[in-house]
Amino acid sequence: MNIKTEFPIEIQRTDRKKSATIKVIDQRVIVTIPKTLSDTRLQDLLRKKTPWIRQKLKEDSNLVPVKPKEYVNGENFSYMGRNYRLKLLSEVAGEVKLKNGRLCVPVSKKRGEVSRVCQTKALIEDWYRQHALERLCEKTERYSELLGVQPLSIKVRDYKSRWGSCSVSGEITYNWRIIIAPHRIVDYVVVHELCHMLEHNHSPNFWDLLAKTMPDYAERREWLRLNGRALVANFSHL
Repeated sequence: MNIKTEFPIEIQRTDRKKSATIKVIDQRVIVTIPKTLSDTRLQDLLRKKTPWIRQKLKEDSNLVPVKPKEYVNGENFSYMGRNYRLKLLSEVAGEVKLKNGRLCVPVSKKRGEVSRVCQTKALIEDWYRQHALERLCEKTERYSELLGVQPLSIKVRDYKSRWGSCSVSGEITYNWRIIIAPHRIVDYVVVHELCHMLEHNHSPNFWDLLAKTMPDYAERREWLRLNGRALVANFSHL
């Protein structure tokens, strides 16, 4: 493959897409295309999209860097759009809980600093994943009735550059990090994936269907575009 561009690109070929998509994330240009798309057509696509990609790279570079979590007392953690202060409990056992505006996490004092941070991070991520699956299942069930569809399965995964996916057979998978965002943004991701059960692409029909179900989807989508990096950076690897 000899694709020439003025910026580095990552090309991902897949059988699951009928059209090409281009994303700019952390100064990376990620191009996802059908396996059948020729290099010539890909080159033409990138040539046409170059002004748009330049603009997205510029916007991406202007975003304020997000400070990684340190997992210390008093640090803010968001859940469904609300902030909670981290409270480390000197307990060997117990469950992570939301209590009185605090995210309470039991951590043994006997551990060293690095070990304590790793344990705290693991406990918090497990808690988020569990609650993400519960809340996303609830929302998916509610909106499924509205759209008249029935997903085959609902799962959460550790995606780095997407918020969800819907297979042709109706298997829906969400990025568990979306649970950090406000309710209305989580709802947008759920409705977006459910609409793919009726329109398996991003054609005008898909966006029309999404607009009928969620008239202000564009505003919610823009919020996610501007704040998505912060949601991911909340749980960057140590």
